[in-house]
Amino acid sequence: MQDNIPIQTKREEYIKMLDKTSDVNIVESLSEDLFALDLTLYSKNYTFNSILYNSLATSFLDEKISLHPSQQEILGIIENNKACIISAPTSFGKTFCIFEYIYRFKPQMIVLIVPTLALVDEYKCKIIKHYKDKFSDYKIYTTISKEKDYDFNTNNIFILTHDKIVQDNTYEIFEHIDFLAIDEIYKLEKKDNDDRVLILNMAYYYLSSISEKYVLLAPFIDNVVNTDILNKNPFFYKSDYSPVVNKVIEREIINDKFRFSEANRINQELPIDDKTLIYFGTVYNLNKYITEIIINEPIINNIEPEIQNFIDWAKEEIHEEWSLIKALERGYLVHNGQIPLGIRMFQLNCYENNNNYNRLLCTSTLLEGVNTTAKNIIIVEPSRMYNENFTAFDFFNLVGRTGRLFKHFVGNAFYIKGPNDSSYVKKDAEKSIEFEITTNSEDINFQKKEYDKCKKILNFIKFLNISIEDYAENIGSKLRINTVIDLYNSYVKHKERLITGIEEYNKSLISKKPISRRSIIEPLYYICEDTKIRTDYSAAIEACCINALINKTRPKIKDCIAKVQKSFKNEKINDLISKIIKYKNSYIEHQFYKKVSIIVFFMTIEQFCPNYTNIIKTEVLNIIDMLYYANSPSKKLLYDMGIYEKDIDSISNIIGEEFDDINDLKNKIQHNIIKISSRISYISKYIIDNLLLG
Repeated sequence: MQDNIPIQTKREEYIKMLDKTSDVNIVESLSEDLFALDLTLYSKNYTFNSILYNSLATSFLDEKISLHPSQQEILGIIENNKACIISAPTSFGKTFCIFEYIYRFKPQMIVLIVPTLALVDEYKCKIIKHYKDKFSDYKIYTTISKEKDYDFNTNNIFILTHDKIVQDNTYEIFEHIDFLAIDEIYKLEKKDNDDRVLILNMAYYYLSSISEKYVLLAPFIDNVVNTDILNKNPFFYKSDYSPVVNKVIEREIINDKFRFSEANRINQELPIDDKTLIYFGTVYNLNKYITEIIINEPIINNIEPEIQNFIDWAKEEIHEEWSLIKALERGYLVHNGQIPLGIRMFQLNCYENNNNYNRLLCTSTLLEGVNTTAKNIIIVEPSRMYNENFTAFDFFNLVGRTGRLFKHFVGNAFYIKGPNDSSYVKKDAEKSIEFEITTNSEDINFQKKEYDKCKKILNFIKFLNISIEDYAENIGSKLRINTVIDLYNSYVKHKERLITGIEEYNKSLISKKPISRRSIIEPLYYICEDTKIRTDYSAAIEACCINALINKTRPKIKDCIAKVQKSFKNEKINDLISKIIKYKNSYIEHQFYKKVSIIVFFMTIEQFCPNYTNIIKTEVLNIIDMLYYANSPSKKLLYDMGIYEKDIDSISNIIGEEFDDINDLKNKIQHNIIKISSRISYISKYIIDNLLLG
C-alpha cells in the first residue's frame, strides 16, 4: 500500500477492487491489506488475524455480524462518557451501535428521538421484528400522552419524533432517562425561518437535562461549537470510516429544460435490476416527471397481485388519475412526505423486497436517515422548496444513500448539473454547526425562562397586554416570535373578513339553513398564509380543499376532490389531487391547526363574543382534533403506525383501546386477525401483515 495517502482513500481503492470481482481467490489475496485497513467485514476468515478479530468482535445483538473497529470504538466512547456526539458517514452503522449498546448494557428507561415517522417505523421494526427476542423485556412505545399511566419501574423504550416530546409539554412525563439517543442532530442548527428547529432544540434541551447518558448522531459534522455550555459537555467523535464507496458522476446539461430528458436517459442506461433512487427537490417536479416522462412508458402486463390490489384500492380511495398509480402501473414506486404514511411504507417495503420494482422516485423525506438498498441515485435537481440553499452537506447526504454493505460495494450518484448549478466537493460537506440551544435565541431563552434576554417577546406580550404565563400557555414553542408577529399582523389585516365570515355562518345556523364553512375557513387561511397567497382565486381553491377535508365523516380523498371540482371546474385534476393529499397528511394537522389556535387566542384577548371563538373551535379545531386522534392515544398510535384512518375505528372496536405498548397491540391484533382482516382496507391489511406481524 502507498504511504501518505489518507486511510479512507486507501479503503476506497480496495473496495473498488472488491466491486470488480467475485473471485474468492482474489479477495483472499487482498485479505491482509483489508484487515490492515480495518475492513474486517471483508477480510472475514481469510487470515488468522481476521478470524481472531471477528470472533472477538461478534455482535451481542446479531451473531451473524462482527463489528468493525470504529464501531467497537464508538461503543467504548458511549460506555465511558455521560454524553457524546457521533459524526460518521451514512453507511457506517451508527444506528446499529445504538441498539448494540442497549442490548449489551440494558438501560432501563430509554428514549430514542428521530425527526420523521418513517424513522420511527424503521427503529420500531428493528426492535419488534428483526431483534424481537433480544428486546422482549422492554415495553415499546411510539407515541406518548399525558393521559396515559406509564410504569417507569419496568424496562421501556420510547421511539418518538421531536414534536411529540414538546407538544403539550409531554416531556414532563419523564422524571429520569437512563439512555437518550437523538438522530440526525444536524437539524438542531438554527434557522431563523424554521419553526420546527425550535421544537427540535427544546426536545434536546428538556430530555438531555434528565438523562443519565445521551448520544447525538449525525453524518458529516466536522465540529459542534460551544458544546462546553451544553448539558454534560458531550464528547465529540468523528470518523470518515465507510465500508462502501460513493461515486459522483456529473452529467452536464446546457439548459434546465433538459433535466427530465437527461434523467430518463440515465435511467434507461442503468441495468433494470439495479436498485435506483431518482431524487427531486420538490413534490411538484416529482409529479411532473411522472406526467411528462413516465406516462409515456407502457403499462406492465400481469402486474403481480400484491401491487394490483393496492392499485385497485388506491383508485377507489384516492383517485384513478393519481400520479403515484400511473407510476406503479409502469414499474416505478414513489415516496414523499405528502403521501399517507401507510402508503409510503408500502412503497418502501416493495422497493426493498420486490425485485420487479427497482426504481423509486423520492424527495428528501426518504433520505432523512431511512436506510435503503440503492446501487444508484439520480439527482435530477440540486434544489429544495422555498429557495433554500442546497449545500455540499445536503448533496453528499443524498450521495451517501447509495451503496449498501454486502450488496453494493460502490454506489453511483448521477448528478444532473445545469448551467447555474454548483459543483460539490466532498470536503465541503463537513461543516461546523452550532445548536440553536447555545445561541442567543430569544425563542430558546423564553423557553428556558431567561426572560431578561427576550426583549422582542416581552414587548409583544406588553403590546397584547397579557402575562408571560398567557404567552407560554397559548403560544409557547408552537411558533417563533417572528412568525407569531407576522401572524398577528395578518390577523389584523384580515380580521374584518373573518368576522364577516363568522357572522354569515352564525346567521345560517340560527335560520337552520347552514352554509358552507368556507365562509370561516377562507379568511382563516388568508390569515395563516397571507405572504404565500398569490391570488384570491388560488386562496379560494386552497380553502375549498381544506374545508372538504375537515369533515367528521372522513370522506374519501376521491370524494373531496369531486367536491372541490364542482366549484373549480377548470382546475387540473393532478394539481387538485396533490393539494388535497398534502393538506390531509401534513398541513392541516400541524401548521393550520397551530396557527388557527393562536388566532383564537388573539380573538380571546380582544374579548370577542365567545360565540365567535366557539364557532371556530367547534367547526374547525375540534374536528381536526377528532380527525387526527388528538384525544385518543391508542387510536393515534394506530394512525402513526400507518394504519389507514378509515380503518382505525373498526380495529379499535374489535381490540378496544386498553393496550399497553406496541407488543401488547401486536398480540391483540394477532388474536383478532381474522375478524380485523374482514373489516379493513387493503393498505391496512398490508401494514399489519408485512410490517407489524411479519
